[in-house]
Amino acid sequence: MSATTELDSDEHDVESIDDDAEESIGDSKRAGKGKIKFESVMQRTEAATYFGALVDGLRHGQLMFRHGEQHLSLAPAQQVVVEVRASRKGDKEKVAFELEWRRSADDAAPLDG
Repeated sequence: MSATTELDSDEHDVESIDDDAEESIGDSKRAGKGKIKFESVMQRTEAATYFGALVDGLRHGQLMFRHGEQHLSLAPAQQVVVEVRASRKGDKEKVAFELEWRRSADDAAPLDG
């Protein structure tokens, strides 16, 4: 298995993406900023595969997201803040996950050349 896992939204029926298109998402380390957002309807087994790839990337310390020409690479720190929200309202059930971390001083420095 490779050391990085790319999470690709192109294989799914994407309903909405990146509502913050003020900046190109090419080299996120150089730019210091980037955002990719998508929403998709998929089979439960496909969702499990997608989240499995996310877990693998977290385990290896490298998350690579791609949607069309947009790419965003994230390097999770050793300590992450995990937020889980679960709810049920009528016949609608929802689980939301959020991971957050601060980059180390070495990671935040601009890349040369």
